[in-house]
Amino acid sequence: MENKISKCVREIVPSVIRQMSFRAAAYENVISLGIGEPDFDTPAEICKIAMREASEGHTHYTASRGYPELLEELSACIKSRHGIELDESQLMITHGGMGGINAFLRTVLEDGQEVLVPEPHFPTYKAQIGFTGAKMVYVPTRFEDDFIVRPDAVRKALSSKTRALILNSPNNPTGSVIPADVLDELARIAVDHDLLVLSDEVYDRMVYGARHESIYTRPEMARRTVVVNSFSKAYAMTGWRIGYAYGPAWLIEQMLKVSTYTTSCPSSVGQRAALAALRADGTPFKAMVREFGERRDLVLQKLKEIPGVQVKPTAGSFYIFPYIGKINPDCRQFALDLLEQEQVVVVPGSAFGPSGKGFIRLACTVDKNRLAEAMERLKRFIDRNTR
Repeated sequence: MENKISKCVREIVPSVIRQMSFRAAAYENVISLGIGEPDFDTPAEICKIAMREASEGHTHYTASRGYPELLEELSACIKSRHGIELDESQLMITHGGMGGINAFLRTVLEDGQEVLVPEPHFPTYKAQIGFTGAKMVYVPTRFEDDFIVRPDAVRKALSSKTRALILNSPNNPTGSVIPADVLDELARIAVDHDLLVLSDEVYDRMVYGARHESIYTRPEMARRTVVVNSFSKAYAMTGWRIGYAYGPAWLIEQMLKVSTYTTSCPSSVGQRAALAALRADGTPFKAMVREFGERRDLVLQKLKEIPGVQVKPTAGSFYIFPYIGKINPDCRQFALDLLEQEQVVVVPGSAFGPSGKGFIRLACTVDKNRLAEAMERLKRFIDRNTR
């Protein structure tokens, strides 16, 4: 019966991140550094407001673009934070950040076209591109170069079929942040070769020792770039499934067609929660980002003390991407053995593309005590397996 399944679905590899979490369910006292989800709950006041407004009738379909109030508040927030002025025609609320990615790719891609994706990359990109019939073309990055995508590598990957470029900064899984001068050159490439750009900026608030900038702000890029972002990570709202996208009106209007026929509209209650988050005191969210920074520092220090592990400071996000290839070049087997022997969940770097082979991804999404314990278990595991 497999021939009844579409080719693109058959070829998609199930989520390795989810598979590791499923395997972990068979063990006790597991410390999961797998799924990239903040361990902080949505602040209680935001939940109360959303539930109250649900009880007052905000439980119906909304406009496909989203609640006008939320669009207005979000537009003001984007202007305040980034200096970018948007009118309603340039902005849409989506079903999580992934809803924005899906809407963009289904809007601009056709069979046989190509999308350039720097890797290691967020695994969703490959699946979403596959659903359109287009092809993902890897643009490799290097550990020695802090996993920064280099313009020459992008040029080398270009072909007559190239339609778009995806950028993810801060990056999942490596935590790399694209420097301003590199963004300038990537923008020139996009203009010269008439490329569209999807800029995934979900972790833009989680930046440490670097500065986040967007390719959207470069000359001529506002008319060819869609920025995707989300309330999930910045506001600890993963389960509410509210994201957003902004870009040129001509493209956002077409993306709305995809969004409308895929999900009808974003969650009404989720949108009320997002509106409450934008209006709330930002202190808890800033504290959450500081906590992730402290966890990052702790894990980096612990990893540097483990023989055989190579790691570089993470510039953004809450991920760390150490090289363990000298201990075991098979990072998938390394992750499985670590789970079995020490009940610590990590994600093999190969799940994120060829450049991730020999690496593992750690998400600093448990408290510092549990992180310290996880690092002790990891050290014990490595000591045991390198005698």
